[in-house]
Amino acid sequence: MRRGCLWLALCALALGVTSCSAVNPTASLDYVPSRLPIGPVLVGTWLPAGMNSFRFSAEDRALLEEVGINSLQWLQRHEDEFGTAEAQLMRFASERGWHMPAYYEPADLTPYDKLHNWATRAEEINVDSLRLVVDGVRQQWALAPAFAGYLVGHEDYNGAYYPALATVVQVLGESDPRRPVYSVGRLRDYQDARAFFDALFDAGAPGNVFQQEHYVFRGQVPEEGRGFQRRIADLVDGYDEVVRGLEGRAGRWHAIVQVQSEVRGGKVYYRKPTAAEIRLQVGLALSRGASGIVYFLYSSGVEELRDAQGNLVETRLYEGLVDLDGLPTPSYAAVQRLNGDLHDLSRALEALHFHGALSSRFLLQNEWVKGLDGDAEVGLFGDGQQVSHLLLVNRWGHAAQRVRLQLGAHWTVDGTEGRVELELAAGDFRLLRIEQRSTGNG
Repeated sequence: MRRGCLWLALCALALGVTSCSAVNPTASLDYVPSRLPIGPVLVGTWLPAGMNSFRFSAEDRALLEEVGINSLQWLQRHEDEFGTAEAQLMRFASERGWHMPAYYEPADLTPYDKLHNWATRAEEINVDSLRLVVDGVRQQWALAPAFAGYLVGHEDYNGAYYPALATVVQVLGESDPRRPVYSVGRLRDYQDARAFFDALFDAGAPGNVFQQEHYVFRGQVPEEGRGFQRRIADLVDGYDEVVRGLEGRAGRWHAIVQVQSEVRGGKVYYRKPTAAEIRLQVGLALSRGASGIVYFLYSSGVEELRDAQGNLVETRLYEGLVDLDGLPTPSYAAVQRLNGDLHDLSRALEALHFHGALSSRFLLQNEWVKGLDGDAEVGLFGDGQQVSHLLLVNRWGHAAQRVRLQLGAHWTVDGTEGRVELELAAGDFRLLRIEQRSTGNG
């Protein structure tokens, strides 16, 4: 057995599967191209308007606009003379041509009529009552240009939730087939990932979205070396599990990217990723066909976790893209620069389908890349039939790297045959067009 396949077999055993090709699109060349194209890449942020209290001053609005996003997601409950926080953000996003999924229940209904609650009900769901809620949400936001879908699931890992989720997804698909359903979590944490994806993607209309959250920069993770690369491998493996789960389904996925630090009990639980590490996470997600990037998180503040009796169990202090006073942190500038590049890259990716991936960790035989020198990941993209683009990612977060591709005999990159060398900055990525070399006489 080849060394790469042996490594994958061990991973497969750990995940309860039996074949090298079951874990990872890099493990097999039989990956079925995505049914849907990437589409315009959505670039958003989580909790965009304060954390402990709703804050949406002129300065907050300016910073949100200037960071270069095109999507907003999640915010706390709040209502003042300008309306609910959700309504204020929906207006703001609509004025700028952005996207925003709805989360809360329709106006004048109780907090228990939120679609998320319906999707986690243990008892038999009341479809007639659910339709009233679904129609209420749709009608409430129907005239808002930013209204981009329904955020229904949030870390609902218990398998008992999946039948109710499937019902909610089905009713939403019948009521509003043009807008997707969103669900958030880490795929490997679901009790039955296949059953969860069946509920999210097969029960309703095409185009639903899973948002994978996976934060790897714990407090003790180094910025280079084997310990760093192990965490990056874990991140990529998580992304690969998502795209394997999506194979053959008419759905998309987004990566929720760590930009936050977090202190728990006075100790650093998550350290703040560097600018290159933020870029690296984005590049790795795109190399696995992600259709969206969501930065977690935008705001800063304290989260208090309490038990059922209201006793304080744990205090968590977050710092996101802006600090407690709403002022930009260094991460804000890093994300702002990155978003400019994503805007340009989106135009090249949106019509393409994801065809699988290659990796320097275990480069299997393929027709496009015969050799790959350097620590790198390669995403394959095309028209759903033939590969036409490679997305190359430098896995180093600490330094630039010269990556060398030995092309297959019948392929060229920008007219170059044979060996292609690229200098990639730390964590950087590059989209390359690959074409079949003419075999004629001119």
